Amino acid sequence: MKKISVSAAPALTDLHPDLTGAAVRMLINADTVGSHRGMLSIAEFQPGGQHKLHRHPNADQISYLLSGEGEHLTANGPVPVKAGDTTHASRNEWHGFRNTGSGNAVLVSVYSPAATSGDTGYESYAGEIDRSREPQVAKTSLSKLQGDAALDADAGFIGLGVFWLATKDTIGSKGFLLGASTFEPGGLHEHHRHPNGDEFLFILEGGGEHLTPDGAVPLVAGEIAYIPAGEYHGYKNKEGVLTKTLFGYFGPGNLEEAGYEVRDEGAR
Repeated sequence: MKKISVSAAPALTDLHPDLTGAAVRMLINADTVGSHRGMLSIAEFQPGGQHKLHRHPNADQISYLLSGEGEHLTANGPVPVKAGDTTHASRNEWHGFRNTGSGNAVLVSVYSPAATSGDTGYESYAGEIDRSREPQVAKTSLSKLQGDAALDADAGFIGLGVFWLATKDTIGSKGFLLGASTFEPGGLHEHHRHPNGDEFLFILEGGGEHLTPDGAVPLVAGEIAYIPAGEYHGYKNKEGVLTKTLFGYFGPGNLEEAGYEVRDEGAR
């Protein structure tokens, strides 16, 4: 397990000429944690800031609007998005983002299978916007999702709600996924592992302990745990605290593909 702090990552403002009025922090990639199947970044857009239309020939992208409001840009015009919305752009699909609000907008983006920015391929859009067709984007909204009722105490999920934002089944993402979870005070996800997927857990609010075979590691809001495939891990929430997270896997498109094995109690 490796721990990443958002505040410790450099805020980059000159990544690309297509990106204006924004600062990007590269959090998970081959350089920061040794990831080889994907990467994660977080971008904060000032009012009017935008990432113009572009595409990645070598990577799919899932984006989650953490706060603020804006527009997901397409070759046929913009699609409004609000905090809690998730969008998916497949390889070679033109996409971008514009902050249309009066405050800053924070966008979390996950890419796969590319593990560095250079590996994604990058092409700027040079044509005209074709407004003869209605703009479309694969999108889900956290506010409209139900928790996965199959993930109960018998499966090691105690006081924990899981919401599948972008998976192979919900939005068509392949080779990676993004979800959200809510831990009730004292909630617990028992020691488990995913043989076929690297995982990250991003604490948005609250905090608790990331569980490892060697002991507990504190995690607070603004920190991310990165767990390679096959490594046992879990999470124990603090008493009196509600914790909200984003999580995801690099490699599988759903939980079935990731594999899920709860650790034997005698081995904990």
